Amino acid sequence: MRDQNNKGNIDVILLVQKAKKIDIGRNIARIDQETMDKLNIQTGDVIALSGKKESVGIAWPSYPQDSGLGIIRIDSRLKKNTGASIDETIQIRKVNAHPAQNIVLAPISVKIKSNPRFETFVKRKLNNYPVTLDDLILISIGISREITFKVISIRPSGVCMIKPETTLHISETALHISEHIAEDEGRGADNVKYEDVGGLHKEIKEIREIIDLPLKHPSLFNKLGITPQRGILLSGPPGCGKTLLARAVANESEAYFISINGSEIMSKFYGESEKKLRKKLRKIFVDAEKKSPSIIFIDEIDAIAPKRESITGGAERRVVAQLLTLMNGFKRRGRVIVIGLTNKLELLEAALLSPGRFDRIIEIKLPIEKSREEIFGIHTRDMPLEISVSIQELAKSTQNFSGADISAVCKEAAMSAMNRLLLEIDLDSEDIDSELLEQIEVNVNDFNQGIRKISRNIKIREKLIGKNKIKDNNNSKV
Repeated sequence: MRDQNNKGNIDVILLVQKAKKIDIGRNIARIDQETMDKLNIQTGDVIALSGKKESVGIAWPSYPQDSGLGIIRIDSRLKKNTGASIDETIQIRKVNAHPAQNIVLAPISVKIKSNPRFETFVKRKLNNYPVTLDDLILISIGISREITFKVISIRPSGVCMIKPETTLHISETALHISEHIAEDEGRGADNVKYEDVGGLHKEIKEIREIIDLPLKHPSLFNKLGITPQRGILLSGPPGCGKTLLARAVANESEAYFISINGSEIMSKFYGESEKKLRKKLRKIFVDAEKKSPSIIFIDEIDAIAPKRESITGGAERRVVAQLLTLMNGFKRRGRVIVIGLTNKLELLEAALLSPGRFDRIIEIKLPIEKSREEIFGIHTRDMPLEISVSIQELAKSTQNFSGADISAVCKEAAMSAMNRLLLEIDLDSEDIDSELLEQIEVNVNDFNQGIRKISRNIKIREKLIGKNKIKDNNNSKV
């Protein structure tokens, strides 16, 4: 950590780390007491955060284990507003926030019919919220729904605090993604961040070591005279977060992201020539190298590259050989990393697992109780929960549930709560009373209904998996 003078104000430079789950969406920046003393700030003071861009947050004390480490913990929204990534430095300083007189927000990618009652609802949500021009703001609307707004006008200029006397207006003209997040194009970006992936801390740490260092600091490997690892294979049962993790990696690393679905490619194979398919695969790798740093994500890779001894056709064998050649490379590849995903590791061509192709295999298992608790926390963090709902009890009640199953439980619970208000909602009207929205609460019975429904789905799924295993065993004996 170091400080410098800037127009008479003390600036402190800190290393960005991800926010804890409890702080997400609260515009909080966690800094240690040493930094707070240096900047002469108290808990709740407004601070400016400058990365590639500048935004503002609310200073809160760091967690005890972070003291003296020179780090700042901020969530993905603040990272987006400042253009900062994990393990990058950010500059902070104390600022004075003026009461906002007027502010105009524009919704991102959704069209909203604004009215004074809805604007009052949004302003109440943002009371004492510090903002600057061009900030992105997330507002929870009802159950498990968020709308992203952009600050397109603010008066006075600079750092402002939204107050009850502020005049807030919501534009009915929606901004498109390309107007505010052009850099997300080509990533298959759906704004998934590491903080949206629950229960996989060890796996995230391992992936970041393999991906972030080579992409951001290739000179380290040049100095050591070694080639970075170029491939990661994620294996494990469906619904455990493999795809979610891959998308979080793409967003957090800010790499160009190319997604391939193995089963879709092979289904098209029968409608076009094998030569054309191999040419298409080669083009993907060439484009990735041109636009590096890049991540090529291959979902269901076992569909493209099954064991060659199990393949009867010569054309399919040549497709597998093409992929092996591309991953190995005739020449040293640029900053391109391949992430493969499979639910059936035993069906995959063994040659893919040799050094230079998939250097690391990471197995993702069904979440344990502590991990399930964290996943429930992620999926309910924007839900209006009744005080009797215990995340810990829900985690205990969902043994053998995957992350996708837990997400489905939360959606079912939300729908159950929504159904209770249907009688009070005018379904023919385009607008829903904001006061009604604030009355919605998800209770224990809603979650119990959701658990029962998803439990039935799990039993059916397990039966089908059992039958498929019997078929596979019978076929292998033939």
